[in-house]
Parts: sequence; C-alpha cells; structure tokens
Amino acid sequence: MAHWLLAGLAFGAVGSALGMTVDHQTQVDHHSGPVAVKYRSDVAIKYKEVGTVAPGGRASSLRCDWAATMLVERQALATSGSSLSRSFHSKPVMSGSRSGWCSTSKVAITKEVADRAADMQRHLVLLARQDEAFLRAELDRIHGRQRVG
Repeated sequence: MAHWLLAGLAFGAVGSALGMTVDHQTQVDHHSGPVAVKYRSDVAIKYKEVGTVAPGGRASSLRCDWAATMLVERQALATSGSSLSRSFHSKPVMSGSRSGWCSTSKVAITKEVADRAADMQRHLVLLARQDEAFLRAELDRIHGRQRVG
C-alpha cells in the first residue's frame, strides 16, 4: 500500500510540470554568409493562489491565476564556424484563472496549455523573428559591418 502512495505522490509531482518543448529552425542571411538557427523552448506554467477560503456557508474568493511562458534557447551556426547562443524568457503566451486551489487545477491547466501547442509554435516563430535583430547585431560585432554604397 505504501508503494502505491509513493507512486501516486511521484506521479502528482511529475504531472505538475508541463515538460513540453517546442522547436523551430530557420536560416538568417548575413553578409558573412547564411546562418543556420535552431530555437528550442521549454514551456513553463507559473501558478499563484489569490483570494481566501471562506468558512462554511460563505462564498470563497480563492482562485488560481496561471501563466504559461517559454524559456527559449537559440543556437546559431554561421558558415564561418562562429557559434552564437542566447537564452531568453518570453512574456506569458497564455494565461487564465480557475476557482479553487492551484493543486486541484494543475492537471486541467496543463492539458489546456498542451492542447494549444500550435499557439506555442506560432509564438516561437514570432520570437525567432524578433531575435533576428539581436542575432544580426552579434554577427556584425564578430564579422564587422558591411558598408553599402
């Protein structure tokens, strides 16, 4: 019986973490040559309990506010052999609120976020486009700026 209890506790702890990764690959053109870029993001959900539990017969204001964010790792490899990496967090990709304790809503919230994997993929593509300016600036520092005209 104790083994089942421990297994249940371990499963509950694992079920709390999303464990969802989203990948995107692209190529950025630079005067030094094409740059292969890979993005990998881990989706994380932050929970915050807000409000109070009311005594019996009264309405409770307790709710679980949550937000899903992405921790993005960028790996870029230039034709010159230069390797450039960067890590950054996104603003919340999605968020919500559920009544009650966060511990009772984590499985449902995790499923809701996982069901919207396509939204996460689109968001990573948007973050990659925004990162191009940072990447080009890094490449310019390494390879110098190409002057036109």
